[in-house]
Amino acid sequence: MQITRLEITVHHRVPNPDPIRDALQALPGAGSVEVTLHTDETVHGASISGTSEIYFGRIAGAPDALASLIEHELQPLVLGSDPAFVRATHAAMVRETEYHGTAGLATFGIAAIDTALWDCQGKALGVPCWQLWGGIHSRLPAYAMVGWLNYSLSRVQEICAEAVAQGFRGVKIKVGAPTLREDVVRIEAVRTVVGDDVALMVDANQALSTAEAIRRGRAFQELGCFWWEEPIPAADVDGYAALVQALDIPIATGENLYTPADFARFLRRDAVDIIQPDLRRAGGPTAMLQIGTLAAAFRRSYASHGGGPVQLNVMACLPNAIYLETGLLGPDSPFALEEGCVPMPAGAGFAWS
Repeated sequence: MQITRLEITVHHRVPNPDPIRDALQALPGAGSVEVTLHTDETVHGASISGTSEIYFGRIAGAPDALASLIEHELQPLVLGSDPAFVRATHAAMVRETEYHGTAGLATFGIAAIDTALWDCQGKALGVPCWQLWGGIHSRLPAYAMVGWLNYSLSRVQEICAEAVAQGFRGVKIKVGAPTLREDVVRIEAVRTVVGDDVALMVDANQALSTAEAIRRGRAFQELGCFWWEEPIPAADVDGYAALVQALDIPIATGENLYTPADFARFLRRDAVDIIQPDLRRAGGPTAMLQIGTLAAAFRRSYASHGGGPVQLNVMACLPNAIYLETGLLGPDSPFALEEGCVPMPAGAGFAWS
């Protein structure tokens, strides 16, 4: 089987005039890039292809820039390749982009192609990707990321209560307000509506100094928060090591780390308790499987940044996977919660069913 054509589709999105916000930035939305890899083989008369879609929360021109990078830099490495050698193609893309720096937009492009290649493999064999890699979990707990910082206290209470009513046993809210007191009031308000048995995660999106993150972390652990996520700038491995040493609450980070090498630095320094790879920044399923296995060797837990079938397929194969991140369930949600858990996808490749 060979890749015969790479199809790139840019989906533009009108920015939300009232965007969601965390402690660092507003996220108005910018669109996405969809990649489809066509092959020269068929199954039951239909051509085998693999797809992926990479989303952007910011920067209106970013999808067009990514599409250009994929077309002009990565496409030549993919055309004519065999999806069975997906790891070789991944390594070739990393080498090709090293000259200008793989971390950044290039990794988004690598992730898009890597995801589509694995999707090809699963569809060619008629099985979910987690079966290709060897599964461990038949389902995983999920939490709802619903408490954006621009929401009023009454709104964040309302939406967290809705998440619990839908069957979630964990919710995450944004913190990092100008004062610790504001954060504490927010956490206490949510706890009153979700109860003591629901895991409550807090996330400051890199907004604080190390000293302030330690100060607030001590308050959050007294309030029973499940983890303290990305309180300081993502690259500050020394600061994260200090947090892990000073606090009892688990420190979670990783959505803004790039490639397995970044995660290795944090694991070697004992600078993280829960890793949270992002599909786009990590570099696709090939890299996420490496990161998850590496973290398991250090006895560190894995929780996804973002949700969806790709992350869930990867986590199905990791013994240290603990939580899938998602949002509220809508009428078109492809899964239903089972005792707070999401069942593994049953469709070929990365299809839900």
